[in-house]
Amino acid sequence: MKVPVSKLNDPDLQKVPQALMRAAEKARQLAEQTGTPFVTRPVGTTEKKAK
Repeated sequence: MKVPVSKLNDPDLQKVPQALMRAAEKARQLAEQTGTPFVTRPVGTTEKKAK
């Protein structure tokens, strides 16, 4: 899995994309272990919700 590179100047925020990728992978693993559906969406798509 390719990890996105952040171009932000703040060193703490530069690590956010990697942290989100790790969290997503752990969520996928937990969903698989517990038989829970795991919903994803294609990269680059946006979703608008009506109010």
